[in-house]
Amino acid sequence: MKQLETDVAIVAAGPAGLCAAVAAAEGGAEVMVFEKTETVGGTANMGMGPFGVESKLQKRSLIGLTKEEAFRRFMDYTHWKVDAQLVHDYIWKSGDTIDWLEDMGVVFAGAEKNFPDSEATWHVVQPEGGGRPGPRAASTMNKVIYERALELGVQFFLNTPVKELIKDEGEIIGLRAVDKDGEEYEVYAGAVIVATGGFGNNAEMVKEYTGFTRGKDMFNREIPGIVGDGLNMCWAVGAGKSNMEMELIIGQPLPGAGTGEHPQATAFRQACPVCINKSGYRVCDESVMQNSSVAGNIIERQQDKTVYMIISDSIIEHFRQNDIDYPSAVFHDSPCDNFEEEWAKLSEEYPDICMQADSVEELAEKLGVSAKNLTKTLEEYNHFCDINCDENFGKQRRYLKKLEGRLYGYRLGCSAYGSLGGIKIDHGFKVLTEDYQVIPGLYAAGTDVCDLYAGTYYYYFPGNTMGFAINSGRMAGEYAARYALGYDD
Repeated sequence: MKQLETDVAIVAAGPAGLCAAVAAAEGGAEVMVFEKTETVGGTANMGMGPFGVESKLQKRSLIGLTKEEAFRRFMDYTHWKVDAQLVHDYIWKSGDTIDWLEDMGVVFAGAEKNFPDSEATWHVVQPEGGGRPGPRAASTMNKVIYERALELGVQFFLNTPVKELIKDEGEIIGLRAVDKDGEEYEVYAGAVIVATGGFGNNAEMVKEYTGFTRGKDMFNREIPGIVGDGLNMCWAVGAGKSNMEMELIIGQPLPGAGTGEHPQATAFRQACPVCINKSGYRVCDESVMQNSSVAGNIIERQQDKTVYMIISDSIIEHFRQNDIDYPSAVFHDSPCDNFEEEWAKLSEEYPDICMQADSVEELAEKLGVSAKNLTKTLEEYNHFCDINCDENFGKQRRYLKKLEGRLYGYRLGCSAYGSLGGIKIDHGFKVLTEDYQVIPGLYAAGTDVCDLYAGTYYYYFPGNTMGFAINSGRMAGEYAARYALGYDD
C-alpha cells in the first residue's frame, strides 16, 4: 500500500472537482485528485456552458440582469425553501467565475438564453477549433481547467476510485483508493472534498430516493460511473442526507432524440402542437413547455407520467413557411427536413413512441386513448383556432394553428439531467451531520450537494447545473485550502 500526504485531496475530477483543484492550488495548497475513470470533466463534457450573472461578457453584450435581481427571482421561485446564503454566494461568485475561466483561456461564444422566456445567463463555450456550439462544447472548457491545474502542480490519479474516507476522532484526515492495477493508496490530507456527481445512473438509488423507475417512467441520461459513490462514502462517516431528487425535465424516450440524432422530434417540442394525456384530454397551454423543467412537472402529474404531442401536415407546413416556434440553441438541424419520410421510418421502428394516422380514430387507436375524447379535444382545439382564442388555457393567438391533414403523435415522458442532492452541507461547503454538526476536514461540492431548486430546476436561468458545479467546486476549494493550511477554523 502506498501512503501519500497532501493538503487537499479531491474525490472525482468532474467540473466541481477540477475547479476545486485549481482554486485550492491557487490558494497555496498541495492538491491531489482521484478520479475513477480515465478522463476528466465528468458529465460536463456533455454540456455547453455554465450560468453567470454580471460577467464581463454579459456587460460587453449589454445584458442587464443584476445579481440582486437574480437572487430575488431565484428565492421567490423556490418560495425561500432553500439556503438563501448559499444561493447568494453562488450568484455573487458566478460572474467572477466566468471571468476567472476566461483568464485561464476559456473562450465563450456568448451569453445566451435557452428558450425565449429565459434569461441570457448561459455562457456557452466556443468549441476548440471554432464552429457552432452544440452538445459537448464544454469539454473544451474542462480541458483548459485541467491544463491550468497541471500548471499549478495538481497531481491527478486517473482510473483510481476512492473506496472510503479516513476518519479519526471525528475528523476526516484522508481517504483510501485503489488504481486499475490493484495498487492501494492511503492518502492523508488536511481536507477532503467530495465531488462525485450524484446518483443518476444508480437505478436502485433513483427508485429508493425519488420514486422513479428508470426505463419505465424515467428516461434520464445514463452517465457511466455516476452511481452515488460520494454520497455513500460521506454517509458512512456520519454525513446527513439533504433533499434528493431528479433534475426533472421533459423526456424523449426515442433513442437519439436527446442528442439531436432525430431532429424531427423537435417538431413536437413547440407551442403549436396539442398536448394530451392518456384519457385523450388536453393538459396545458403548450407554449409553457418551452421550459423543459415545467414540462417535466406537467408530465409527472399525468397517468403513467406520459403525454402525447400531436401535430399535423398543416403544422409542418406552417413551420416550413415560418420556422419553428422555438429555434434551439442546442440542436440546429431543421425538424421539417424530410419530416414525413423520416417520421414514417421512425413509426415503423418505434410504433409505441412515434405514430402517424390518416384519421383521428386511427391515431386514437395507436395512442391507446379514447377515440371519443380525442375527437372532442381536437375539434374543440380547432374551434379555438377558428375564433383565435384558447378558452381553456389561454395560449397566445400566434400559436393557435389548426390541425389538418395527416396526424402525427409522439409519446413523451419524464427525463432528468441527473440527480440532485444527497449530502448535507452549510454555505461554506462543510459537510454536516444529520443534526447540523460540522464534520471537520470534510467538504463537498457539485451535484452531490445541489439542493437549490425546491423541486423544480430553475431553467429560467440556463446553465445552472454546470454553473453550480463550477462555482461550488471553486468555493469549496478555497475554503478547504484555508482549512488545510491553518488559515480558517
